[in-house]
Amino acid sequence: MAVFTHINRVVTLLFLAGATLLLILILLSGAITEFPIDRFYWLEAETSDISGAPTGLARWTFWGLCTKDSSGNLQCPNLAPAYPISPRDNFSSAPSSELPSDFVDSRATYYYLTRFAFCFFWIALAFVGVALLLYALSWCSYAFTKVIFLLAIGGALFDAAAVSCQTAASVMARNAFRNDNRSANISATLFGIAWASVACTLYIFFATGASFLRRAYQSHKEFVEMQKYKEQALMYQGKQEALQPDVESYPIRDDTQPGSGMPETQPEAHHSGIKFFKIRRSQQPGDQESV
Repeated sequence: MAVFTHINRVVTLLFLAGATLLLILILLSGAITEFPIDRFYWLEAETSDISGAPTGLARWTFWGLCTKDSSGNLQCPNLAPAYPISPRDNFSSAPSSELPSDFVDSRATYYYLTRFAFCFFWIALAFVGVALLLYALSWCSYAFTKVIFLLAIGGALFDAAAVSCQTAASVMARNAFRNDNRSANISATLFGIAWASVACTLYIFFATGASFLRRAYQSHKEFVEMQKYKEQALMYQGKQEALQPDVESYPIRDDTQPGSGMPETQPEAHHSGIKFFKIRRSQQPGDQESV
C-alpha cells in the first residue's frame, strides 16, 4: 500500500507539471513567431478576397490573427487579448456579401465561444499552477490535500470548458469557410496539446480525489477509535468510583474530646476512598500499639 501511494504521488506530480506545461504552450500561440511555436494555431483559412483580411492564408492563434509573408515567416500584427474567431468582427470593413453567411448569421456564437475560451484557459492555468506549487505540502498535511483536490476540480472544469468552446468554434468556422468554397483547416498540433491538457487535468482530478477520500477515511477512522477509547476510559472511571467505599458513612471515634482519656492524634489521611491511620503509641505504660 505504501509503495502504491508513493508511485501515485510521483505520477500525479508529473501530470501536474505536464498539464501546466501544455497550458503554457497554448498561451504562447501567437505571442512567439519562431519555431516550433509558429506551428500553433486554431484555424487557418483562405481570406484573399475579403476586404481588410490578410492576403492568402490567415491564421487565428490564441492571441490574434497572423499571416505569413513572402519569405514564409509568420507575422502577427493584430494581437489582442481574447481575440475572437469571428470574421464579422475581425474584418469589420468587409461587406457581409464577402463573408461566409454563417459568420454573419451566427456572429454571437463565434464571438462569445472564443472569448470565453480565452478566459477559461487563464483560469485553468491558475488552478493547475497553484496546485503544482502546493502539491508537495499535501504529502504531510491533510489540510493541503483538501486544497489540492479543490484546485484540481477547478483546473479540470475550466480546462475542459475552454478546450470544448475553442474546439466547437474552430470546427464550425472551418466548416463555414469550406461551405463557402474556401480552403480551411484546424491545427492538429495545437488541438492535440489542448486535449492532452484536458486528459492530464482529469487524471489529476481522479488521483487527488482518491487521495483525498483515502485520507478522509483514515481521519474518520482515527476519530472513531479515539471516541471509543474515551468512552472506555469513562466507563472504567465510573466502575472504579462505584467500587470505592463511602468514607463518610462510617462513624469515626473522636479520641480528642475532653474526658476520653486519649491523647490528641494527627488527622487521618485519605487516599482514593481508603482510610489509612497513622500508628500511634499510648502514653500509658504497658499499652500495646494500636492501629
